[in-house]
Amino acid sequence: MKIKTLISALSLLSLLFITAVKAEEEVAPLTDIFVVTIKDSDREAFEAALRAHMQFRVNQGEPNKWHVYTQVVGEELETYILRSCCTNWDKIAEHADWSKNAKTTPHWRKHVGKYVVDSAHYYSRYDTENSSWDDDKQFKYFGVESLKIAPGKGIQAREAIKQVSDVAKQMQWQDSWSWHTRIGGEAQVQLVFGYQAYEDMMPPEKSFYQRLVEQLGSDDEARAMIESYGSVFSSSNYAIYVLRKSLSSPASRSK
Repeated sequence: MKIKTLISALSLLSLLFITAVKAEEEVAPLTDIFVVTIKDSDREAFEAALRAHMQFRVNQGEPNKWHVYTQVVGEELETYILRSCCTNWDKIAEHADWSKNAKTTPHWRKHVGKYVVDSAHYYSRYDTENSSWDDDKQFKYFGVESLKIAPGKGIQAREAIKQVSDVAKQMQWQDSWSWHTRIGGEAQVQLVFGYQAYEDMMPPEKSFYQRLVEQLGSDDEARAMIESYGSVFSSSNYAIYVLRKSLSSPASRSK
């Protein structure tokens, strides 16, 4: 009887956990992301085709707005990020129906796809709770740190991100930052910083760690927090992206 009771209790806890995660996913906005890689020799032709495709989508009544980004510092300079925010699970099928009726996929394959050598599609969940983004600023550059979560460290990663983000908010860390969890592929999160110009990337007078020591009042506590944060990730990669407005969704339909 005790074993049956334990199994029932564990089943209930699992159900509650799944329900809580599902509820969180439904509340948190999703970003639709395509990652496209080309040959550098095709860059001019690809960008011309991409511009025409974006105009085609708007002419067809595209309900979503797409922003395009490329790396200016990093290891994937032939990669383009096509990003549309925001959607959610209950809106995905609706947009897919629009895309099918608008015949956007055949148009892409005919005009743009011939330049693509590799592509990936995934969604990204915006972590509104742990982010601190200045919506009043128009950012042109974005520092993106991609962090791969170590196996079995998913829960610890969420706790570490919240702990560091809470302290950063308490000490009013000056940067605009946002957290995003990738859905699809390897377990990964992105920490994104927004910049209006290159000079905004200059290091502050006091580093994050120095401010953290002051906030916590202890070098040992600050070091322990940073070490705990670092232990939940297996690797990281940093790149700087620029928003390519000329390749993004145009503001109006063509005449």
